[in-house]
Amino acid sequence: MRDVDQNRDRVAVLKLRLSYEILCYTRFRMTAAPSGLRERTRLAVKAELTAVAVELFSEKGYEETTVEQIAAAAGVSRSSFFRYFSSKEEVLLQAVDDTGEQVATALAQRPADEAPWTALRRAFDDLLATMAQHGEQSKKLTRLMLRAPALHAAHLRKRTTWTRAIAEALDPRLDDREPGRRRLRAMALAGAALTCLEVAQQTWIAPKSRTSLAALVDDAMSAVADF
Repeated sequence: MRDVDQNRDRVAVLKLRLSYEILCYTRFRMTAAPSGLRERTRLAVKAELTAVAVELFSEKGYEETTVEQIAAAAGVSRSSFFRYFSSKEEVLLQAVDDTGEQVATALAQRPADEAPWTALRRAFDDLLATMAQHGEQSKKLTRLMLRAPALHAAHLRKRTTWTRAIAEALDPRLDDREPGRRRLRAMALAGAALTCLEVAQQTWIAPKSRTSLAALVDDAMSAVADF
């Protein structure tokens, strides 16, 4: 009996570790490892809830899945769920909360003499590598974000914020001396790059797609550059 209990405990620990790794993907914005047992535990519980929610959303559909079902599947109470998330929408939106800032930071670190469109493409590299590393989990999250109407609407609102952040990082690279026009061009280029990313994601999550997301982004952004 003791061996059974020990095995169960080991499985639970492995599950939390896996959930924590999923959280590191879904919260791409995290730039440093959390410190302190309480914070690590909090993040592990959030990761477990996120992993369970993604599975339920994928199986049952986003609209059909309730907070009560997520909490029950994760083994926590409804009130415990609300200690970590304000709604089931937030479970997934926190995954992409600061993506724009991360891409903007990567863009600002690109070589100063790099062409703006090339720098934009390279600024996606870390994000694309992280999504590739997590394979099917990344695709599940992307499908939910782009196909569930409520989530996609919220995602589009987030994208407006990302566009501004990326445009701000791109602005110094543009040679137009008139600030208003330079800002307009930066916003247009940032928006176009994010659209290329989303178009590539739509192709990537298709059932028969075998091409990497990075290659699809390359194709989409090359198409715009060649137009």
